[in-house]
Amino acid sequence: MYDLFWSSVYQTPEKDYLGYRPYDIETKSFKEYEFYTYKQIGDRVNNLASGIINIELGLAKTEAQKNRVRSRNFTAAIYSSNRPEWSMAERALLTQSCYSVALYDTLGEDSMEYIINHSESSIVFCSLDKVARLLRSSDSIPEVKTIICFDSITGDPSQSLLGIPSPFNVRSIDLLRDWAREKSIGLYDIHQVEELGKKSPIPHSPPKPSDPYTILYTSGTTGNPKGVVCTHHSYATCARLTSYDRFDYSIDNVYISYLPLAHCYGRNMENIMCLVKGKIGYSCGDITKIVDDCRALQPTIFPGIPRLLNRFYDVLSAVTLNAPGLKGVLYRHAYEKKLEHFLAGNGVIHPVWDKLLFNNTRAFLSNKLIMMGSGSASLEPHVQNFLRMFFIIEGGEGYGMTETCAGGIGQLKGDLTYGNIGVPGNGVEVRLRDVPEMGYYTNDEICPRGEICIRGAIVFSHYLKEPEKTQETMLGNGWFATGDIAKINPDGNIAIIDRKKSLFKLSQGEYISPEKIENCISKHPLVLQSFVDGISSKNYPVAVIVPDPDTFIPWAKSISAQKNIPIDNFSLSALSKNKALAQELLISIQDILKSSKMNGFEVVKSIYIEHVPFDVTENKLLTPTLKLKRADSKMHYRDTIIGLYENPDQYFN
Repeated sequence: MYDLFWSSVYQTPEKDYLGYRPYDIETKSFKEYEFYTYKQIGDRVNNLASGIINIELGLAKTEAQKNRVRSRNFTAAIYSSNRPEWSMAERALLTQSCYSVALYDTLGEDSMEYIINHSESSIVFCSLDKVARLLRSSDSIPEVKTIICFDSITGDPSQSLLGIPSPFNVRSIDLLRDWAREKSIGLYDIHQVEELGKKSPIPHSPPKPSDPYTILYTSGTTGNPKGVVCTHHSYATCARLTSYDRFDYSIDNVYISYLPLAHCYGRNMENIMCLVKGKIGYSCGDITKIVDDCRALQPTIFPGIPRLLNRFYDVLSAVTLNAPGLKGVLYRHAYEKKLEHFLAGNGVIHPVWDKLLFNNTRAFLSNKLIMMGSGSASLEPHVQNFLRMFFIIEGGEGYGMTETCAGGIGQLKGDLTYGNIGVPGNGVEVRLRDVPEMGYYTNDEICPRGEICIRGAIVFSHYLKEPEKTQETMLGNGWFATGDIAKINPDGNIAIIDRKKSLFKLSQGEYISPEKIENCISKHPLVLQSFVDGISSKNYPVAVIVPDPDTFIPWAKSISAQKNIPIDNFSLSALSKNKALAQELLISIQDILKSSKMNGFEVVKSIYIEHVPFDVTENKLLTPTLKLKRADSKMHYRDTIIGLYENPDQYFN
């Protein structure tokens, strides 16, 4: 990763590299993007890297402590949303053979403390809003001796916050500095550390390919998150192999960075952009403004996740395909003709309808968009085709994990199929292994089915301080067991069909995969979120359903009129307690499960309507990557699940 970064700096010093949108306090809006060049970032990284080592040497009192710094045997955590300084901190660490521990910006104090302590991080890079949280937790994170703030703590207006509006003022920053002194913690801003490094430069100490590059903590859907240790070789290989498959080196690639850099997907994409000498523009940090950010940046590459791509579909289809009158008629006709043209093998460009309509819909995000990927979960075929037609891009799905540096399997360029994740990437081996307890075998008559196992340079090194868990997933000879169940289609593409690790057993001995049922329920237009669970002494599963207010409330009004259901209050909290509506929703969900050919024992027989969505910070039922924390959800809804079996009527008026 050292060579990947510095070769781009030396080869294209004057090209734009990292950009941000400064915030205008007077107009309370974000300005146009401003960029640092590769050389400017390289210079700052050089100084920052030297400053880090100087600070650590200054703190070292004993010879053993000094040797620890000289051998670069220390880690630094990064605790912030995406911004240029995040990337600078990481590049500075690898320039001196140190490695980063990435913390999600949305982490609560318990998770933050656990990760810092588990990784033994002595330095924390962070945004200004995280300083107080770190100081408040200082007694619980005794290893931390230095905090380096990405924002100015000197009161110098030229070094003020560049990315997001801040509630801090000079007085409150003074209090933070006093508090840090009280706690015997060195508090610096990034500019001070760069100045220190500029005055006392230290030569680079390049890492070896086998050295740790980063520790990423898994989402932690069960218990404490695991620290996934990945090497420079693994991430550099993943970036190179992915770029060969998907990227055109001859054009100016522009990427919008909004996926958390604490997640492997976001990290890998930025490494790829550095490799192809592209330009990275950071979103303003507000996901509701992602479309505005894209219009300002005009990216060529948009890394999608289903939740956001589904929202694009909802917004765009509402004003096009589902528009009233002549406009809707025209868009439906154009879409039908273009889709026919596409399915006939003629690609995503239509000689007539693009000029008349779809060049305009493409501008919804960017006139320069040429690539839109999707990862983390499957995308519905009708959504995928819609995005292909309206944005005039091929699109494609892929599969990766924290343990595979976000790489592994992906649809090839030009593959316009859907409902699958593609084929193994260059340099990656994939095999399936039998899962008898779930009835999946590699010699199944229809097609091979089983647990995905991956081998290649992209596979992680080990779980930090957890040799037992490492042995559980590493099968020998380099094979990593993912826990995901897949089938291999006749055309060679791989499709995810189940998840192994969250099984529970019913009274009749059948194993239930809740994620399989939840994925099916998520297709229901009235459902925002769901949690499926059960009791081993019962013979059917039950579910907690969070309705989507945008569709559920209008549906409730319609169904109450159709079926003469008396409703006085159409708030979500009131509707969630209406027994008649719950019964109608249950029947509708059961219809979807049955039409998806679920077994009878997989069909939920009782539901609880939850009007409060699962989230990261309040009820803490979602991971920072918005995956359901199943163990926490089981605890949270333990009494509710029991009640759904014993007396479901208690939850309704």
